[in-house]
Amino acid sequence: MRLQSIPSALIAGLPQDFRLATRRILRAPTLATGIVLTIGLGLGSAAAIFATSEAALLDAVPFPRPDRLVHLWELRAHSDEGSPTSYPTLLAWRARAKSFSALEGYDPSNFIVGLGDAANMVRGAEVTTGLFRLLDVPMARGRDFVAEDATQGTDVAIVSERFVRSANGRNPLGMTVRVNGAPHVVIGILPSTFSFALLQDADIFVPLAADAQRRADWTNRSIRVIGRLRDGVSLARAQADLGSVMAALAREQPAALSGRGVMALTLREAFLGNLTTIMATLLGAVMLLLVVMGTNLALLMLTQYVSRRPELSMRSALGATRARILRQLLVESLPPSLLGAALAMVIGQMIAGELVSTIPDGVRIGMPYLAHAGLDARVIAVMLGIAIVLPVGFGLCPALLTTKRQIHVLGARITSSRGDRRLRQGLVAAQLALTVVLLVASGLLIVSFRNLVGRDVGFRNPEQIVTARAPLAGPRYAAPVAQQQFYEEVIARAASLPGVHNAGMIDEVPGGGRGFTTFEPSDRPTPRSEQPRAMMRIVGGRYFATMDIQIVAGRVFDSGDRADTRRVAVVSAAFAKLLATDGATLGRMVRLAGAGDSTWEVVGIVGDVQVTALDIDAPPTVYLTHLQWPENRMTLVLRTSVGAASIGTQLRAIVKNIDSDVPVYAVTTIAEQLSQSRAVFSRKFPMILCVLFGAAALALSLVALYAICLHDVLARRREFGIRIALGGAPSSIRRLILKDALIVSGIGSVAGVLVAMMATRSMQAVLFGIAAFDWRVYGLVVTSVLTAAVVATIAPVVRGGSVNPIAALRAD
Repeated sequence: MRLQSIPSALIAGLPQDFRLATRRILRAPTLATGIVLTIGLGLGSAAAIFATSEAALLDAVPFPRPDRLVHLWELRAHSDEGSPTSYPTLLAWRARAKSFSALEGYDPSNFIVGLGDAANMVRGAEVTTGLFRLLDVPMARGRDFVAEDATQGTDVAIVSERFVRSANGRNPLGMTVRVNGAPHVVIGILPSTFSFALLQDADIFVPLAADAQRRADWTNRSIRVIGRLRDGVSLARAQADLGSVMAALAREQPAALSGRGVMALTLREAFLGNLTTIMATLLGAVMLLLVVMGTNLALLMLTQYVSRRPELSMRSALGATRARILRQLLVESLPPSLLGAALAMVIGQMIAGELVSTIPDGVRIGMPYLAHAGLDARVIAVMLGIAIVLPVGFGLCPALLTTKRQIHVLGARITSSRGDRRLRQGLVAAQLALTVVLLVASGLLIVSFRNLVGRDVGFRNPEQIVTARAPLAGPRYAAPVAQQQFYEEVIARAASLPGVHNAGMIDEVPGGGRGFTTFEPSDRPTPRSEQPRAMMRIVGGRYFATMDIQIVAGRVFDSGDRADTRRVAVVSAAFAKLLATDGATLGRMVRLAGAGDSTWEVVGIVGDVQVTALDIDAPPTVYLTHLQWPENRMTLVLRTSVGAASIGTQLRAIVKNIDSDVPVYAVTTIAEQLSQSRAVFSRKFPMILCVLFGAAALALSLVALYAICLHDVLARRREFGIRIALGGAPSSIRRLILKDALIVSGIGSVAGVLVAMMATRSMQAVLFGIAAFDWRVYGLVVTSVLTAAVVATIAPVVRGGSVNPIAALRAD
């Protein structure tokens, strides 16, 4: 009976405990407010990152049995650089690699799609007919591709649900749409849940055309390959299997495959890329912020219980049991904990939404798994648990220590013991140490970001350069001369627009990473597998003048360089340096694999331009004129003092007047493209968050330092009064308080530096132009923390030196 009466007694006393807790919080709301804000800000920020990380790390591969899906890349000889593969290589992998139940390929592309009278640029891909079955994605309506769709030349297409919504209420199933000028019948519609990160926001898919030329060309590497591992086969075993297959193929096809290998990645790794490192860095920063938050809660709870010792002793003397006091203390921690959890949910949802919205469109389309990132039931449950457990846990330990001691009622004489002071100082030092780690990470990311955006890209004033894509497709532009005439007319008209100073064009503007070719000097033939690589760019108009690219030697293209004249090339300084290792550059004849193994004379050298991602050194680059090597997907480049929106309107009018079926899209400045690139985002995103986390942690730590200094001043006012009464100078009291604060701050800073030296090693992959241990960043952080610590303790220092000895002793 006694055991049964205990729970009922506890339940009966809970309403009274809650009433007492509410009255105490309302009478002294400062501590409760501190707990609510600490939990809300700290846990809300953490929840947002956890929700985003969960979406990226858990939901990135929305296919059945994602652990069995892998992405295959062909490796270039003597490097770990991956590339797509050729159709014959894909067929050979299918036939010889026994580790896979299926291997399928896709070739991303932009299609000009006509539906009715409108023609728009649509992201899409050529795919092998079994791709959707490999991914186990059934059609929402219609049917999937079959093998005959590729072999019989049937012009069919599968579209996304988003494409259906853009069809203005029409059901596209069975409808004929024009894809690059050719009619295709829509036979299937993908489910609305389908997303494939490597295809970004692709909306239309057609069977991969495997004509005789494609089947025979081992060097036409344009196909990305997805495989599904057989049951029981590990990724390492599949890698070894593919390695032996590639070795055999290299012996059979030495000209195309000698020295080349293959790399297998899980589909998750292929989707996320360096985002995994970014997320790991952010999760580490969040964990540090949570520890700082927890330390602050512990300090608040400890300070509360130490200050309540007289009250607790009085209640104990009046007959309150230890269990009764503990229950009351724990109940008092629940209301601010629950309020803090509610605030954390609101803040977390807001931050998660803001995080996704700040991702540039060009980056976000490659992250479809972040589209619905937010706080779900799992994250909310964890938040609620942490919000309750942390305050209760941090409150229970000092409560047990406080109620265990047999304290007599001493009134105002009671002061904190040396052990209590050291414990609080240790907590603040720990907070400062973790804050230093966050601030060091923030400093490194800031310098890295500054180095990246401030690097020399090889041309001036990118904010004045407007680009617009205008691709050509269809029978009208099948002949190269038709492509040349169209672009020449557009450039001529665009150059005469008001505010346009120069006009040119290029197949891929700086910042794009596609278009590699191998090359060899004609007088020094080299096996294909050993040939150096370079970016190949097709330009037209006054491209070099428009971009203001330096001419180092020789000349650039002019109107006399045409199809009926000798073929000429302009190369970058890095390309010229490769040629100069065994002879002159100007006048040299080079053979380019990407231009049909044709030979070109080098007539000019220009400065290196950041043609690939900003965080990659400018590669050797060779430029050809579109008048000698036509290209049907050119980007217009204009240097102008007019805004991009106005230029875009005028360019669309020009193109519509020439051919209304040619779309003009992606009108923007190069500066905007570079600022929204993945290289910039991968540094800017974690930099902003780490700076916010570091600032929040520093604020919490300084508030904690201020609190313990003020608490010590109030607790030791009798001691300070006696010192002054015995002849001590107020300045000596101030020095004593400041010394204690600086010792705590110094210990925390030194500990933080040591931890940061170990923790920041993992950040090297996302840093640019700076080492993980840069003494300037560490020195600036430590100096800033110590300065901020001095500022935070000014008020307690002044108050301690102003103690009136008579008032202090009289209060005693």
